[in-house]
Amino acid sequence: MTSEIIVLDIETTGLNPDCDLILELGMVTLNLDNGQITEVFDHVFKDPKLTAKHRKAWIFENGFMELDEIRNAEPISAYMNEIQSIMNPFKGRITAWNRDFDSAFLEKNGFDLGQEMICPMKTSVDYFKIEGNYGYKWPKAQEAWDILFPDTPKIEGHRGLDDSKMEAAIIFELYKRGVYSPF
Repeated sequence: MTSEIIVLDIETTGLNPDCDLILELGMVTLNLDNGQITEVFDHVFKDPKLTAKHRKAWIFENGFMELDEIRNAEPISAYMNEIQSIMNPFKGRITAWNRDFDSAFLEKNGFDLGQEMICPMKTSVDYFKIEGNYGYKWPKAQEAWDILFPDTPKIEGHRGLDDSKMEAAIIFELYKRGVYSPF
């Protein structure tokens, strides 16, 4: 079995794949043998269903993305074949920090990620031991980074490609420490 996986990250107008829209997708490959991270996709999208109500989306309100960035962008459907052709050789080896969230949106948009892969965020809960309201909580990527790489400051950019690279580095570190086994 090959040791490469895809780590991806999306940015959306909200949390519900049934009514919210994908605005950006970044994908990298991660070589689990040596930690090499390679950029493979990075685009913003303008969904035809985007309306004025989306101006209040968290991603815009918090300054991580400007509405002007997507104003003239193509819809994700224009990249369907390109994205799926990147994913096809990796079916069953595609993950994200919060895999369920990203995969729900992508599958709702017609993408086939293959067999579900273990979610690194969920499997690392007992490793990070971050207190939440009901015991240990799912660690945010920023929290995981700060714990794993305390001497390498980085701020989560909430942008597809930047976050996918950050998450790939986290996943590789967890893999090296024996905390995360993707297969």
